[in-house]
Amino acid sequence: MNETILERKLSEVPSVIINATAPLGNKKAWAIYIALLQRDEGLRFNQIRELFEAEPPEISRALKALSNAGLIARQARTLDDLGNIEASFYVPTTLGKSLIAALYRGLLPSREDEPEKEKHGDTSGPVRAHTQESPFSTGRITTSTPGEAEVHVR
Repeated sequence: MNETILERKLSEVPSVIINATAPLGNKKAWAIYIALLQRDEGLRFNQIRELFEAEPPEISRALKALSNAGLIARQARTLDDLGNIEASFYVPTTLGKSLIAALYRGLLPSREDEPEKEKHGDTSGPVRAHTQESPFSTGRITTSTPGEAEVHVR
């Protein structure tokens, strides 16, 4: 791929957008991002490490990428915890929450988007129904196909 053309095309999109989505090309970062979106109170570094049964450097790299992208932030619960890495915890930022909500809205059709035949009970072909909202803003998503049970993610 020609680097000059690549850079020219990339320059047409604000770098903040490219930087915010870059860590999501990494499955480890995606998984940690999802885990943080599922916890309103956030997670501490060691909780993330234990959850994924991972080595600290793996977690550190993913957290740094997500943090640099502005999708998560490290916070302290009290003033005494400021600067104490073990007492700090990670939470999704407003950008992080907005991004996942936008991806769900943009990529998953809502009930209103289903073809007319599906609305009238014709399920001769595959039917896939999704709620439009992100499970991280509503606490629930429903996915179903004929013969498949509902799946609820929290």
